[in-house]
Amino acid sequence: MTIWLPDITDRRGPKYLAISDALADDIREGNIQSGDRLPTHRDLAYHLGVTVGTVSRAYAEAERRGLTYGEVGRGTFAKANDEWRGIYANNDTAFFKKEPSESNTVDFGLNMPAAGERAAVLSETLTELARSPYLDDFLSYQTEGGMAPHRAAIAKWLAQYHLADNPAQIVISNGAQHALTIVLMAMTNPGDLVATEAYTYPAIHGLTQQLGLKITGLEMDDLGIVPAAFERLCQTRPPKILYCLPTLQNPTTAVMPDERRQEIAAIALHYNVLIMDDDVYGYLVPDAPQPISVYAPKNSFFISSASKFLAPGLRVGFIHCPLQYVDQIRTCLQLTSWMAPPLMCEVERRWLEDGTADRFIDWHRQEAKARQKIAKKALAGADFKTHPSSYHLWLKMPEHWRAENFVARVAEEGVTVLPSSSFAIGNTGTEEAVRVCLGSPSSKEKVEAGLTILARALEETQKTPGVFI
Repeated sequence: MTIWLPDITDRRGPKYLAISDALADDIREGNIQSGDRLPTHRDLAYHLGVTVGTVSRAYAEAERRGLTYGEVGRGTFAKANDEWRGIYANNDTAFFKKEPSESNTVDFGLNMPAAGERAAVLSETLTELARSPYLDDFLSYQTEGGMAPHRAAIAKWLAQYHLADNPAQIVISNGAQHALTIVLMAMTNPGDLVATEAYTYPAIHGLTQQLGLKITGLEMDDLGIVPAAFERLCQTRPPKILYCLPTLQNPTTAVMPDERRQEIAAIALHYNVLIMDDDVYGYLVPDAPQPISVYAPKNSFFISSASKFLAPGLRVGFIHCPLQYVDQIRTCLQLTSWMAPPLMCEVERRWLEDGTADRFIDWHRQEAKARQKIAKKALAGADFKTHPSSYHLWLKMPEHWRAENFVARVAEEGVTVLPSSSFAIGNTGTEEAVRVCLGSPSSKEKVEAGLTILARALEETQKTPGVFI
């Protein structure tokens, strides 16, 4: 095993990115050779004073960049060659190039949809676009939160969710995470309080830190946020914004029933709390209740993204805003990125209008159900929460396992999952569990192989962290 201990003391930004950046620098400078085995997740976490989940995210990012490869049962190895170093030396963005690999790692860490036929369909759409007489229009600056036809297509499509079909209320962003960023920028001031579920999408914690906001987690049960907990908070210190994922909650997969959505909306209206209603996974549930935004339209921001149901690389998200806040949201959009790429928005418009999006959604629902069936069989006897058409599940640890130690154990066999601590807000989350994302592996066979390793590890006795050598 290579004695590699990166110095991340002076590196800014999230620690997992600091670790992967340090690895990239050491590979470029020749301090690490191709094929060198890297420290285990547990050992590196111990020596850097970070969580195992942070190292798991760092190694997953490094593999995405093409810096590493993994072998089930052996570990993680550096990937470098003279050609790669030459490209890197002349182009700082070259580390994003991922070379073809026979890696047999199984990444359950990224919550992303399965690929399907999107590349073939995109090829056809781009061929059609190349012949469009309006192609130059998609290469110009936009100032209205998106081109009018693009906003109209999104508004019409959102009407199925019982949201107002009004293009003036649509602002198009560079994905859902960007949408969350600009809503927080536009609607809060430093020191304001943001309330979330006790376990939630990890980026929201980083965003609130960067913007100087306070954050608190609310008690949850199997149906999502407990309304009484939300009201107690509002009575003592009303938050400026409530951020929640009512459908297939990330990470617990909870689906909030309609009655509770109405109750949450009523509390928010009574105490004048704004709502960020994140629905990026809602497309997977055909009979999902109406969005919370339907019950509080004047103070809710409904957020979704083509990244999940069409393709992550499109980077097209959208916000359905109350009319009185649209100008503020557009201003923050322009401050952060000026606009979402019109060419990608045109791809989305065509797919929304010609039925391609509906076909993709149907395929994702069936693929998710197939992967869930594999999970049900492979994890028989384990304690986990999920939904029949979810791309992720919430696997609870038996008494003899701590989540972070379990993450380190399965990482030794090339399987990546994230511990509950990665999603916990403050001290509100105390559950020992891991999130398992079924959409990321390239095939159902890899899903089964990875889940088999998880199931076997659950039966093992927890080991004491090893000595780093």
